[in-house]
Parts: sequence; structure tokens; C-alpha cells
Amino acid sequence: MTLGDRGSRPTARLLVVALVVLIGAAALLSSPRHRAFFFNRAPAPLDEQAGAVLSTPTVKTAARGGGASAQPSRAAMTPARRVPLPDGEGRIWLPVADRVPFRLPAEGIPLGWTSKEFVGRASVELVRDGARLAMRLRSDHSSFALYRDVVVDPNEFPYLSWSWKAVHLPPRGDVRERGADDQAAQVYVIFPRWPAPLTNSDVIGYVWDSRAPVGTRITSTKAGNVKIIVVESGMSPGEAWRVQERHVAKDYQALFGRPVPRVGQVALMIDTDDTKSAAEALIGGLVFARSPVENVEIPTSMLR
Repeated sequence: MTLGDRGSRPTARLLVVALVVLIGAAALLSSPRHRAFFFNRAPAPLDEQAGAVLSTPTVKTAARGGGASAQPSRAAMTPARRVPLPDGEGRIWLPVADRVPFRLPAEGIPLGWTSKEFVGRASVELVRDGARLAMRLRSDHSSFALYRDVVVDPNEFPYLSWSWKAVHLPPRGDVRERGADDQAAQVYVIFPRWPAPLTNSDVIGYVWDSRAPVGTRITSTKAGNVKIIVVESGMSPGEAWRVQERHVAKDYQALFGRPVPRVGQVALMIDTDDTKSAAEALIGGLVFARSPVENVEIPTSMLR
């Protein structure tokens, strides 16, 4: 054995160790659940203007005087959130609250969710509407989103179902017009694309629009990475609850033209800042499932 051979074996072992570490780090960073666990940090929320994901705890919005003002995110004040896991029947429930307060209605961001304020202040209340537990979102010339982390493979759990009710829609809201792009109820599914999720994430938005007809599919007027599907339009008779069910994998394939990646986050949103109006909506729990779900109400046993 030559001196060169003796030196090459330790070098080779070091290269193997380094490769294993790099592979482990890549696996860690590619999983929202692992990032949240190890770094105590969630994927960043949807940005109302850019339609991308943000990594900073503040959002700069246009002030009335033309300048920019930074609004602190409530994410920094929210306790650690649970990432929902599949139950025994192959469903991943996203309840409106991980823990229900003793007294309802209860103002504030429900446990398990984090808010991001883009314009004005978030107005959120946990309520019971009949037998349903729901979040009441109100907007008055404002724009904000609620989001929570998930780890979902849409190839295994392709169906997303939820219930919602529009109480008051922004009268001139129209997702097709940049200057009137306001909706009372919006559900966004966010797909982080690695290795640059902050700039490359894809987003599907399912919205309840005031004027655009059901079935409208467009790219957001404010962000090219956000694809919008209008699933409800106009006021519901008697303010009735509606149930929505989407095959997320098929929607993604149709909108982006490639196989669906994993879901890393779900967001709920309401905004009336473009039309300078007001809106109100109720949104119940959401569920990802392997097959269509008959009942989208969250089991009581899950609400601790």
C-alpha cells in the first residue's frame, strides 16, 4: 500500500459521510412537517399583492399617504401549531380550531391557525352557526389571510372538501378585474416547489366571487403563480351553507400542466381593499381524503 492509497481511504469515507449529511438535510428541508418540528418555523403565508409565499414576519402595505407601513404578523405570537395527520379512515382533517374555547363566540385567531394582515386589521371570530363550528371572517376595506401547515400528497389524498356560507359579498368584487379583485370567501392550496419555495411555489385558489360565473378559471391578476377557480358566485338563497369538493390533483394538472407536488399549506382569505367595501363569510373545517367525503363536519373527538 502506498502513501497515496493510505490517504485516499479516509478521504473517501469523509466524502461518503458528507453525502449522507447532505441527503439528510435535503430530506429535512423538503418536508414542511420536519421544518416546523426542527426549526419551529412554518412555511410562510400567501402574499395578497405578490401571490407568493413570504418568509418575513412583517408585511409592507401601501399607507394612505403613499408610503409603506410594516404590519407585524401574528405568527410570532401564535403557539406552536400541530400539523394534521391522517386518521384511520384515510382522512386529514383541518379543523377550524385545535381547541374550542369554553364560551362562544370567541374573538381572535383560533388555535392551529396563523394570520397575516395585508391591509387593515384581521377580524376573526370562532362561532357556532346552528350545529356547525365555524370561523367568521369580516372585512371592512381590509385584506388578511389565515393559514396552517399541512403535509399532503394529493396523489394519495386527492379530494379536498369544506363547507362555507357567504353572509355579505363585496358588491363590485370581480376576480377578473385587478382593481376589483375582492372576495368574501377564498380557500388556497399552496404547493412549495423546492429548492426555492419562496419564489417558485404554485397556488390554487378556490373563491366565492360576487360577479364572475362559476367555472371561471384564470391566472390571478396580481400573481402569475396563482391560478383561480370560481366555485361559487353571488349570494346563496337564504344565506345557506354550501359544501365544496375538489379533486386537487386533477385541478393542479389542468391548471399547471404537470404532475401535482405535495401540499405544504392551506390558507383562508377575505378581502375588500380593492373595492373599498365590506364582506362577511363563515368557513367550516376542511378535509383531505382518499375518496369523496359524505360529511365534512369535524368529529367532536378531534376538538380538544
